[in-house]
Amino acid sequence: MRRTAAAILIPVALVSCGKVDLTIPYCEIAIFREAEYIWVPEYYYTDPFTNREYLFHGTSSDQKTGVVEDEEYERTYVIPYDHFDTVSSRPSFIWEETKSKYVMVAIFSERIDMDLQTNRIANEEAMVWAWNTGMSTGREGSIGYADGCSVIEGVIQYGTSPDPLENGASYILAIWGWDKSANYVRYSSREIPFTVEEIPK
Repeated sequence: MRRTAAAILIPVALVSCGKVDLTIPYCEIAIFREAEYIWVPEYYYTDPFTNREYLFHGTSSDQKTGVVEDEEYERTYVIPYDHFDTVSSRPSFIWEETKSKYVMVAIFSERIDMDLQTNRIANEEAMVWAWNTGMSTGREGSIGYADGCSVIEGVIQYGTSPDPLENGASYILAIWGWDKSANYVRYSSREIPFTVEEIPK
């Protein structure tokens, strides 16, 4: 039985990264340390503008290798599905619900850099789109691209329609959620790379 989306994104010591590179492995762990892993199932969605159907593998083919100690922390390592999905310029996203009241989904134009001292994203300026549970659109676990907003220089452009992603460009999807007090990140996906379909002009 295949899953479909109604329409839909994470973060530890200045981890390397730079532009999205199709030739090197991406992070194999949850972006935020000590966070529970967020799984993204395989699903189909239909682009509302072109009516074309797309398959997104997410982390459905990741193989969990168990909990491994890393310095002072324990992290869940996985073997990521070695493939960049091709999506439309206005993709939809589904993920395993966390039941958290505070969830953030974001798309980055670069690999995510984390500052270990603060456990915060160091390159917020690379974020180009975002959605969170404080918005009046979408719901936790399944949202459309139009439910979110563009992000310019790290600032979410609330109240505006998001610009479509660039044709042929590659991006990183990230999803994370806070605890009940919203003091620390309890849930986190790994970096999930994808490429936007190249549409001839």
